[in-house]
Amino acid sequence: SLPGEFPYVRGTKKDNDWKVRQNIEVTCFKGANEKALDILNKGVTSLGFIIKGSDVNAENIATLLDGICPECVELNFNTCNCKAEMLIGILADYFKGKGADLEKCKGSVNYDPFKKPLVKGKENENWVEAAAAVLKAGAALPGYKVLAVNAFYFNNAGAYISQELGYALAWGNELLAKLTEAGQDATEVAKKIKFNFGISSNYFLEIAKFRAARMLWAQIVKQYQPECDCACKMNVHAATTKFNQTVFDAHVNLLRTQTETMSAALAGVDSITVTPFDAQFKNPDEFSERIARNQQLLLKEESHLDKITDPAGGSYYVETLTASIADVAWKNFLAIEDLGGF
Repeated sequence: SLPGEFPYVRGTKKDNDWKVRQNIEVTCFKGANEKALDILNKGVTSLGFIIKGSDVNAENIATLLDGICPECVELNFNTCNCKAEMLIGILADYFKGKGADLEKCKGSVNYDPFKKPLVKGKENENWVEAAAAVLKAGAALPGYKVLAVNAFYFNNAGAYISQELGYALAWGNELLAKLTEAGQDATEVAKKIKFNFGISSNYFLEIAKFRAARMLWAQIVKQYQPECDCACKMNVHAATTKFNQTVFDAHVNLLRTQTETMSAALAGVDSITVTPFDAQFKNPDEFSERIARNQQLLLKEESHLDKITDPAGGSYYVETLTASIADVAWKNFLAIEDLGGF
């Protein structure tokens, strides 16, 4: 297949332009807004806002997004699950008030129904109803992904690549299966899911992982008979792993995150976050954040990796790895399904 054609093993788009994302922990909304406007002039094309649930209200969001064009920048929001639905409504009203074309507004709200069981070991009752409500609210923002598959949890906990991929597929399938059973349209559910993967430092295997991920996800969604093949496209955000970051010689982290970023870029993901090299032992400062941004800009502006789609396609080595990882991850996925699903 060609890039942009089912089953998307070679990419979901005709080019390889990915979004350069930087996350901002929002403690002061005015300060976060100033920082966002500043970094948008320094090569960032996607913003990630991490907001405390208690701070979600229309006034704060208006302060946060003041002067930012929602049609030009991808906006991603991470808040507590109980406020996700409310946040989507606030965003839709804010964008309408600004006269923005909602079709052109792209981004995500990170509603993750399995965060409690995975991170805290607590049961998450009635998640299907809550996810359906979030999905319904998300219809107001057609360009926004509102259901998250946060596979980076596994990566940061030291999972093998085939495990991370197998669990991510099972997670995505669980969302699809349970929400379609609850009466939601499979095409709409699939289009609203965003996959957030980690990237480990195993260079070629990571390239193969993302290629295999798109192929397998396309096959899974196809079984739900969506209205169009475009629903089978996997939307992938990749973030460099925290698992191998060293505290003792932090500049080594620059080498690790650089090859990780390159893997994801060559594999054709939609957006990438590079973790600043000193993030493990302090709050990253302006210098380390700038270096993290420039790591991606080097790959774009000086190495031209965004000009070539799927350069690994046809490489006997990478194609074999893609098939091997797909095989092992699929077996993982089937084993989880046999045990009753994610």
